[in-house]
Amino acid sequence: MVNLGCFETVVFLGGGGGSRRLSLRRWRMGASCGRQTHTAADDTIPDNTEGRPLNGATTQKRSSSVDVSGAIAMLESVAQELQGDTRLKMLSACKLARSIVRDNQVAPPDADKLAALYNLPEALISTAPPQLRASRPAGPELDMAVQLPPPLSEDLAQRVRSWNFNLHDVSKEDLPELCFGVMLGHEEFSQVDINRKRLWRFVQEIASRYRDNPFHSFRHAVDVTICCSCLVRMAQAARRVALSDPQVVVALLVSAMFHDTDHPGVMNGFLVATRHPLALLYNNQSVLENHHCSTALSLLERPELNFLNNLSGADQSQIKGHMITCVLATDVTTHMNFLKEYRACIEADGVANLKPDLIMKLLIKSADISNPTRPLKVYQPWIDGVMAEFFRQGDVERTLGLPISMNCDRHTVATAKCQVGFISFLVKPLFDGTLEYIPALKDVAMTNLEANLAHFKAL
Repeated sequence: MVNLGCFETVVFLGGGGGSRRLSLRRWRMGASCGRQTHTAADDTIPDNTEGRPLNGATTQKRSSSVDVSGAIAMLESVAQELQGDTRLKMLSACKLARSIVRDNQVAPPDADKLAALYNLPEALISTAPPQLRASRPAGPELDMAVQLPPPLSEDLAQRVRSWNFNLHDVSKEDLPELCFGVMLGHEEFSQVDINRKRLWRFVQEIASRYRDNPFHSFRHAVDVTICCSCLVRMAQAARRVALSDPQVVVALLVSAMFHDTDHPGVMNGFLVATRHPLALLYNNQSVLENHHCSTALSLLERPELNFLNNLSGADQSQIKGHMITCVLATDVTTHMNFLKEYRACIEADGVANLKPDLIMKLLIKSADISNPTRPLKVYQPWIDGVMAEFFRQGDVERTLGLPISMNCDRHTVATAKCQVGFISFLVKPLFDGTLEYIPALKDVAMTNLEANLAHFKAL
């Protein structure tokens, strides 16, 4: 039994020309024996009960505890009176609720807390059947109460264009406004006719979905977005036809923001090894990347968050396709194959004729692992964060008797040596390739990279 507080629930079912009212009895728990009681009055609820919506349920605390299993049983009883898909979905939700009660732990061990799945996959929550979706409000009335943040100051707008910008100086509370301002600093967001109010809502919603991980947090997402913004400007300055399609730029920058949404702070290998629900859902293939992308695109199904609503269906699909391409490209296991593909395309078509999809992959992959190309004082906090995540995963792997993943054993891993390997085998080969496309990287980014590599080799 789990004590959560007694409640009274009335479910109104809309449809057709009216609504049905189903009363879930109010169950009170006896203070000493836990006896369930209810009164006859509980079975009668007036039609004009104030504050009860026609399509929803309300909950009011009445006492100190409730038998959750009994409450679920009541919901199952109500579900049996329903019909069609609604009945099946309600029963499915009850099964989920029973599993949650079954697995409840007052003080779960670290192994159960590390990659906890706090929410159902967003596709099961935010999406709706076509008929219901068509009946939902989707017009300008959804935007009336939205207040946009002020534009970035001239000074800040210039500073974020610097490769050496230190995001650690920005407070957590200011990150959503900064990210929003960076994106709107690109004229492509006007050319594509983005709904700015809904984009702002989307930014705020995405920010709320990031967990407070030492590394994979919304701060990392904003850092990658700012880096992509810099790379876009450099590429456009170097090659007039580069990224000439505004939809590509919009997709790249927005996907940079949500590319790690709801990251649990562990790597794909850990999810696969522990048979995590997400690994099973995505068949062990780019598990986190699929989860990040699915979560963000499912949120776009909510009308108030769909910043693409001014565009045709074809254009919306095109932009979403670009976003999927970008996020899936951040799977580090695709790194070597991507470099081979990139090199082959340059040799076949020349660096000036790369296709947009390949350019998007190149830029977001570079931005995602760009920390070593920043000054050491900017780079070091990111090192501290990612190593904290690695070691936390390694501790749990040791507890579970699993092989400890590379760079995750706090007892044997030397951070300096880890960074030398990271730069030498992942970052430098990728940025050497990016340098061919964006020569402007040589003066700052590559100089920082070489200095950081020398620093950690010397330790």
